[in-house]
Amino acid sequence: MNLPNTNTSVSALCALITTAIATLGLATDVHAQQSFSAIVDGTPWESDNAGINVIPVPMGGTVTITATSKGFSVYPPPKGFADSFSIVCPMPKKPERMTTARSSSEVCRMSFTKAARNIMSPDYAKTKNDGEFVTSRSANDKGYVNFTKVSGKTIEGEFSVELTEETTKQKIAVTGKFVGVDRQVGSKGFN
Repeated sequence: MNLPNTNTSVSALCALITTAIATLGLATDVHAQQSFSAIVDGTPWESDNAGINVIPVPMGGTVTITATSKGFSVYPPPKGFADSFSIVCPMPKKPERMTTARSSSEVCRMSFTKAARNIMSPDYAKTKNDGEFVTSRSANDKGYVNFTKVSGKTIEGEFSVELTEETTKQKIAVTGKFVGVDRQVGSKGFN
């Protein structure tokens, strides 16, 4: 009578469990919920999970966080153009607060584009954005990005800044918060 080799069965079971755990961990990072909300000149603004991208660039020492208006990450996208945010900061390794003032060594840049033209649109070259607001980066700029959690591939924070429209020089106050996940394959994240 042949009995099954229990060592082989146990080894196969362990390998299967290890693979399942590793796959679950990868899936958790890829499908983790992200959020990005703001008050833009007194008006609530929000993105959705698929409209947020977090891209750490270790070689350049920066992290870029982008977000588009909620609902514009579906296909086909709704008619019109999405608003979009962009935050570019030195890459944090731990929770820390960075300013948007030029005099600081840890300077963040932020922009908000109202009704940003879509590069996929056939009339892209003829379409103008409704407004391109950017940080002034002057020495007396009081804006900041406060990273409250920097762990593995997850980054969380809040921000408050005054942005200036590049053409009209109109100023708007913007405050908000975000939770983002580095979804790049092969990336080591933040620490």
